[in-house]
Amino acid sequence: MSSVAPEAELDVAVIGGGMVGLASALALRERDVRVVLLDPGEARARTSYGNAGVISRGSIFPMSSPALWAKLPSYLRNADRGLRLRHAHVARVIPWTAHFLAAARTSAWERAAAALLPLTSAALAEHARLADRAGAAHLLSRPGWIKLYRTDDAFASAELERAILRRHGIALDILDSDAIRDVEPALVRTYARGMLLPETGAVSDPGALVEAYERLFLDLGGQILRQAALRLVPVEDGWQIHHAAGVVRARQVVLAAGAASAEIARGLGYRFAFAAERGYHRHFALHPDSPPLTRPVLDTGAGSILAPMGDGRVRVLSGVELNARTAAPDYHQIEAASREAAGTLRLGAPLDNRPWMGVRPSTPDGMPVIGAAPRHRGLIFAFGHGHIGLSTGAITGRLVADLATGATPAIPLAPFAPQRLLGWPCWRLPKEERRSA
Repeated sequence: MSSVAPEAELDVAVIGGGMVGLASALALRERDVRVVLLDPGEARARTSYGNAGVISRGSIFPMSSPALWAKLPSYLRNADRGLRLRHAHVARVIPWTAHFLAAARTSAWERAAAALLPLTSAALAEHARLADRAGAAHLLSRPGWIKLYRTDDAFASAELERAILRRHGIALDILDSDAIRDVEPALVRTYARGMLLPETGAVSDPGALVEAYERLFLDLGGQILRQAALRLVPVEDGWQIHHAAGVVRARQVVLAAGAASAEIARGLGYRFAFAAERGYHRHFALHPDSPPLTRPVLDTGAGSILAPMGDGRVRVLSGVELNARTAAPDYHQIEAASREAAGTLRLGAPLDNRPWMGVRPSTPDGMPVIGAAPRHRGLIFAFGHGHIGLSTGAITGRLVADLATGATPAIPLAPFAPQRLLGWPCWRLPKEERRSA
């Protein structure tokens, strides 16, 4: 449905049609809640469209890690392939930067891993359930994924990560050079060590999975308004959601607009410690004589991921770029990642006219924001999932539906509370906009 009558009596308006927002809308419809999903409908602009399609129990580590301090000089010089900084932008997101540096402690890293584990552990089963309902089970598989290390020193430096994974009961297999060639013969580069995480699912076409979930939402009677939410206004009996073509009214709002969420929340006086992580990908064909790549692989030396997609394509994904959400694309990282990939796989010609760029919503502690807004009744935040938005989006949708319907969430949400990122001078609200939580 492309329009919603202004007088329509709606229970919930979900802002954002990426994986988190769409799964939230779906979970609400499964409970017979009257839902409208607001999204401009630009499929390629969604982060869910362009990621590696990895759904892993082991995706429990924030970007800010104890290894940050040793790498900081190379990060600041843009000498590390995994991270590219726009220094002026980093200076403009000082709250995020301060929190990010504070999170680079072993104790903080371990706490985040423990908090994220219930979320990542439930991710694949919930996707399997939804994909089956949506007729998209063929897009999911469970091949595992591999982290590759070019040197023994690089492998040794990741011992803390492996220790934490083992402590939480996450299966992993250590591979030497010969074992890597055996399990993934498409790789032509020699690696010293690898870590195979077998409890990992893969999506062969993330964009198609999002589209299948959207069709399911419509089949269940959900409504979609192809508009971007511009402003949220609290009213006596709920909310007005202003967009370019008018206004929608609903009793509750779920803000799940990815990297745009912080800007929308700012209109209500919430200033989150928040930044935009931009990422790029490009598709290549494999050489006709190459064996297929059977699972996603992370080349830690290149700071990039190679992931098999449908029709024999390989998706090459860059590292992280910290820059303004709306800044012009900078293809430096994806060009470097593509050159490295050509030494790792027997690649054919690129299949895209230009690389894709997307923007991930980044919290400094690497954990999403999931919970009720502290100052406004009927507003639920669900954003900031960073690199695990597609992976944990489906289970986040169930948790959002629990919050909206008054059920007890199956996963503890205290670590994801919005208040943890709101400790900066930000709540100077006009009296007429204040509402009791």
